[in-house]
Amino acid sequence: MAYLSGADYAILILFLLFSAAVGVYHALRGDRQRSAQQYLLANRNMHPIPVAISLVVSVLSAVTYLGTPAEVYVHGPQYWVVLLNKIFPVYIVVFSFCPLFYRLKVTSIYEYLDMRFGKVVRYTGVTINFVYLILYMGIVVFAPALALNAVTGISLVGSILAVGIVCTFYTTIGGITAVVWTDVFQQSIIMLAGFLVTIIACCVDVGGLKRVFQINIEHGRGTFFDFRPNPTIRHSFWSVFIGLGVLMTSYVGTNQIIVQRYMTCRTLRQSQFSAGLGTFVMGFVELLAVFSGMCLYAYFAGCDPLTTGKIQSADQLMAYVMVDLFQKTPGVAGFLISAAFSASLSTVSSGVNALATLTGQDIIRNFYPDMSDFKFTLILKFASIFYGVLCICVAFLVSALGGILPLTISLIGILNGPILGVFCLGIYFPWCNTKGAVSGMIFAVAFAFWLKIGSIIYPPYLDDPPLYVDQCPVLIENVTELVTIGIAETTLWSQNTITESPTETYSGIAKLYSFSYAYYTPLTCFLTIIVGLLVSFMTGGNGGSIVDPKLISPWANSFCCCLPRSWRLTLNGGIETDVTGKGKYVPVDLEMDENCNDMQGKGRTKSI
Repeated sequence: MAYLSGADYAILILFLLFSAAVGVYHALRGDRQRSAQQYLLANRNMHPIPVAISLVVSVLSAVTYLGTPAEVYVHGPQYWVVLLNKIFPVYIVVFSFCPLFYRLKVTSIYEYLDMRFGKVVRYTGVTINFVYLILYMGIVVFAPALALNAVTGISLVGSILAVGIVCTFYTTIGGITAVVWTDVFQQSIIMLAGFLVTIIACCVDVGGLKRVFQINIEHGRGTFFDFRPNPTIRHSFWSVFIGLGVLMTSYVGTNQIIVQRYMTCRTLRQSQFSAGLGTFVMGFVELLAVFSGMCLYAYFAGCDPLTTGKIQSADQLMAYVMVDLFQKTPGVAGFLISAAFSASLSTVSSGVNALATLTGQDIIRNFYPDMSDFKFTLILKFASIFYGVLCICVAFLVSALGGILPLTISLIGILNGPILGVFCLGIYFPWCNTKGAVSGMIFAVAFAFWLKIGSIIYPPYLDDPPLYVDQCPVLIENVTELVTIGIAETTLWSQNTITESPTETYSGIAKLYSFSYAYYTPLTCFLTIIVGLLVSFMTGGNGGSIVDPKLISPWANSFCCCLPRSWRLTLNGGIETDVTGKGKYVPVDLEMDENCNDMQGKGRTKSI
């Protein structure tokens, strides 16, 4: 274990103090966060560029900063396809989800589910999101604190308390404005600098950028495109492009943390711009994380610190290389470790603000609709304190869970699919009813839990490239089995430095349990939609009631324009059919030709 210098600790302290100062500044300026609109949505007056930057660092937490390079180090660089999988999420969110939420002027995205399906679906979704956010925030605080404690000796308790207290402080007094600007001025710069400094230092040490690629290719890590359709492959082109692409759609389109960000913009166009720009930039930052993992492998090639026992988990690699490279340069290691703290601060502060929003809009406002704005804002601030303290408690609880931690991490990952699925049911399928939406969510969550438990009994085989120790100062002859718990997903592997492990196959239903974790979100989303539609049809759809056209995306309606009149009326729940795809509607009883042209000459339309 290498300990940090006094200069390193000084930089860490300055970093935390600056974060707190941003909150104080925004608490004292303007109307001093006295209105709920200012506290939760910055009076819908934010510029799209800082909002886009905040989107990036809110999604890319310490899991990305520490976990993604470790993932690439162990499993290879196929994860780079995350740069490409942003294409469809951007299009769907920017042109479908974002316009719908912005025009409805929602503060909590679950207000939409109430408008569309009623309170049962709304509170089912809110409950799932509460569980997800609380567990996720606790892990985002604990995981990097554990990694840093193991490598640098930084106190585990001190790390958890420092991150939890500071982010709770500036989020409570400064609201969404403080969260966004802290992300812009500190978290984004430090995280980006952390990746760049690590990449440059490793490249210089091994002999340049070209040498990094040569080492990875020579050691069996040159597969950048794996087009095998096998769904059990952890990271193929398809699992990353499709599976993690759908996961990104759920993050940016139906996650309160992210949607609340782009709802703070002045206009719909700015909101769309920030959502689109932020999602694309996420891809480039994740690409830096992937290249950092390749640089880590080149740096440690021939003397793997996992195999030699210098570190106990792959997630400690980033912290280990920081100290190993810059231990003799006071302050640099402290600056790089600040990047891990900044990643945690951004995600946790965003989660605290989102939970306060859900509590206020989905619970307090429903039971006390006439409460004064001043009192409501005060309750929101107390809610922020409560959730900040709860986050710290969950982080300490996670530290005591031991072997249950990987299961917890996996379970929070499968909750995104049902939420995305129920929003798709509401936005794209007018005939879906409340019974269908609830049934779809419950079935998908239950199926995902069953699938995950099965994957523990029948763990998937990971065909990882080997890790070597032949260039260590003292050659290790007997390599023992390594069991590593990753931040983002449970990872179990037996690694031999000379030969690869024999292929292990399952038969029957056990094959289903070996599905890559990347497919969990699209699978549960698809199940939510299918079960929701089937139950809706079996229970009579909307029973003849008309769905408000403002709650339905024009995309869904355009698919029905060429169907027979009776079908259009049934499938659209009595609402008018969009034949232009631009929000222009014609009555559902008009006859259309195969090109969706009005055959009755009644071409008048109306816009929502």
